[in-house]
Amino acid sequence: MSQNDHAPSPGTGETPMLSWRALFNARRWSPVPRQSLFLLTALPLALTIPVALIVLVSVGASLLVLGVGVLLLLAAAALARWFGTFELRRLAWAGAHPIEPPDWPALAGLPLGRRITLVLLDRRQWSYIGYTALYLALGTITGSLALVWLASIANGATRWLWNGWAVTTPAELAAAGINLPVLWSPPPYLQGPLTILAYATVGAAALVTLPWFTNAMVGLHDRLARVFLGRFGPEEIDAQMSGLRRSRRASVAAEGRALRKLERDLHDGPQQQLLRLQFDLAAAQRKVASDPEAASRLIAEAGRRSADTLAELRHLVRGLAPPILQDRGLVVALQALAERNPIPTTVSAAIDPGRDIEPAVQQGVYFVVAELLANSVKHSDARRVTITCLAAADGRVLDVTVADDGQGGAWLVPGHGLSGLAERVEGLGGTWTLDSPPGGPTRVMLHIPF
Repeated sequence: MSQNDHAPSPGTGETPMLSWRALFNARRWSPVPRQSLFLLTALPLALTIPVALIVLVSVGASLLVLGVGVLLLLAAAALARWFGTFELRRLAWAGAHPIEPPDWPALAGLPLGRRITLVLLDRRQWSYIGYTALYLALGTITGSLALVWLASIANGATRWLWNGWAVTTPAELAAAGINLPVLWSPPPYLQGPLTILAYATVGAAALVTLPWFTNAMVGLHDRLARVFLGRFGPEEIDAQMSGLRRSRRASVAAEGRALRKLERDLHDGPQQQLLRLQFDLAAAQRKVASDPEAASRLIAEAGRRSADTLAELRHLVRGLAPPILQDRGLVVALQALAERNPIPTTVSAAIDPGRDIEPAVQQGVYFVVAELLANSVKHSDARRVTITCLAAADGRVLDVTVADDGQGGAWLVPGHGLSGLAERVEGLGGTWTLDSPPGGPTRVMLHIPF
């Protein structure tokens, strides 16, 4: 069953309803609790870790000539590296795309003086120190704003409970020593309700805009972390080139293995059947005049053999791109696979019909899912299979999960079965995760960029 998200069509009269649906979209609100907690904890972190680092660097620099300063600078470096790593984990937990940390120099086996030099003169280390010092302002500002934002929501929701104890009227403010200019003072009987209404309005506005606020603040943290804590340009390029080389090797190996398997299957199956069919037809041709009944039996046998050969050919080309994949897209093709699967299979998909997915990615996903379904039929003893196909929120990654309730116990064996599928996924630049404990269930998760 497909659950596709459709864009609003102009002129249909559905735009207001869809806008409200978008406003309360679960996907938009699901990261808000984590992002809010991330921002609230940024405030105490900003008031402790950066302050300690600044003290260590300042005192260490001033005492450098005495030798004690070196120890203080090393402590500052260790603190900055720990905090930077901790912040990368916090950002990933808050929903940001993971940031690859730099490759730190290997210090094991080096003399003590060389280790100290590598740490104190490493520009990546000082980039972490700079980020930690900058966090004093970054965490204080974003954490304070988050505290005020959430406090506005709580105040607007509960003001009616405790408004009678709050100081609100000009006379009460003056008695408390607060003299504010008053442009208009409502009648006393309206001051309480109007105050409650004003705070409720502000709280409602803060609540409605909370997902955008938390996303923007976490995005600010993420952008600065990528500049200071991620890999520098040459390191990132080297890592990408290494990944591309691995992906290319995996793709070549997977395609070579698939071609060898197809060649072997064609030789052992349809080719032998066609040779036998040719012999049967030749024998029937010789007996047409002398023994028509025998010739008829041979021709009937040849017809059955040709039907079996055709069915076997269809099975062999299952991994090739079928017309339905090219004509109607990946979701419909996966539904067709599910309908033909002997085990009851359901498909849940959330992909915008207008999303442009590369044909190579669609064909690769189709092939992998088809093979996983075949493996499930052969080995799992499952009663139900589910296929989930989702486009990630950033719109550039396809997440596919194939799960069954079978006996589990599947694992990757180099050069066989699932290992070949994993190589095919890596060849598409994606990642493969297999979770199949003994006793089940089995889940295969694909994460493929497109």
